[in-house]
Formats: sequence, structure tokens, C-alpha cells
Amino acid sequence: MAELILNAEVRNKTGKENAKKLRVKDLIPTVVYGKDFAPVHCAIPRLQIEKLRKVNRNSLIDLQFSNGGKHTVIVRDTQKHPITHNYVHVDLQAVYMDKPVRVDVDLEFVGTPIGKKSGGIFTTMCKQVKIECLPGKIPEVIKLNIDDLDAGMSLHVSDIKAGDFKIVTSPKIALCQISQIKDENEGAAPAAGAAAPAAAAAPAAAPAAAAPAAKKAK
Repeated sequence: MAELILNAEVRNKTGKENAKKLRVKDLIPTVVYGKDFAPVHCAIPRLQIEKLRKVNRNSLIDLQFSNGGKHTVIVRDTQKHPITHNYVHVDLQAVYMDKPVRVDVDLEFVGTPIGKKSGGIFTTMCKQVKIECLPGKIPEVIKLNIDDLDAGMSLHVSDIKAGDFKIVTSPKIALCQISQIKDENEGAAPAAGAAAPAAAAAPAAAPAAAAPAAKKAK
């Protein structure tokens, strides 16, 4: 079921100049494309586009065209102004409810790693994975429990339990880890032992330095 409805005005003119004129009218240039779907250039009111900030990145959207057509879409890409962060262009992908689609889904790490109790540092190495599933089965996030993660341990894509989706990202990629903290006293003993040979070498250097002085006295 779609979480959002957007109204799009189909446009025949494209290009930078036309896009600027649309933005002046508070219309955001948008393109809709997808497999077995002819690309459609359109414009969506800014107030409606701003609703994208309140839904999940992979939320299903009912797009209603000014020519009477409609289609289910998801957001594929957006461009924002570098200063105002307002939307300036949106790419929408047309989807079919009976055909799988590939999307990136965010990861959510749940719990407190046991390794943190011994001073380990938790590090996130990957924040999202690519999956393939039907549009109606796209999860908002994929949760991973990290309670049993001890110092020196890590989780990989292969540790994700697949549900109504197939994971496309390589199973070898690391997602997170607990770094093992070294003891501060390690290495102190070798440093102390290294001082002994240095001390022994110091007396031997003294006669060598005195030799040139004796020749000068003759």
C-alpha cells in the first residue's frame, strides 16, 4: 500500500532553462523511468515534494499524472540545493507490485556489545545493504542484534537473516566490529631490557674517544 500520493504535471519541454522556469513557479522537475516503462518528464509542486522528507527512502508512492494516468513509484535519486537544501530535481522509479526490485536498505544495530564492557570499541563499517524483493515487501530497516559481539569479533553480510528478500551485497563485506584494546603495559619490558646493552656499550666508547688525544700529546 502506498504511503504517499503525489500529483505530477506531464511536461513536453526539457532542458536547464525549462527546469529553471519550473522552479520559479515552485514546481520541481521530475523524471519517471523503469523497466518496461517509457520515461516520463513531469513537474511536481514543491509542497508535495517536501513530503518525501517524512517517509522512508523506499516508501511506495502513488503518482497521478495530469493526463489521467497513474503508477506506483519509489524514489531513486534526489538533488538538493547546496545551501537551502531544497529539492531541485527528483528521479522516480516505476515499479510493478508483482515484479522484484533492487533497493538499498539501511541497517540498524540493536543492543549493546558485550565487548564494550571490557573496553572494546564498537565501529560501524557498513550502514546499508542492497536487497531484491517485491515492492510490497521492502523493509524500512534491517535490524541486527549485536549483544553477543565480544572484543575481536565482527559481523558480516552473511550474518543477516534474510526474510522476504534476497541479499545482493557480497556476503564477505564486514558490517561492524569490536576492536580489541591492547594492554598499556605491553611492550614496557622489552624497552627496559633494551637499556642494558646500551649501558654496556657506553664504557667501551670511552677508550676509543681517548686514543686520538694521546697521539696529540706526543
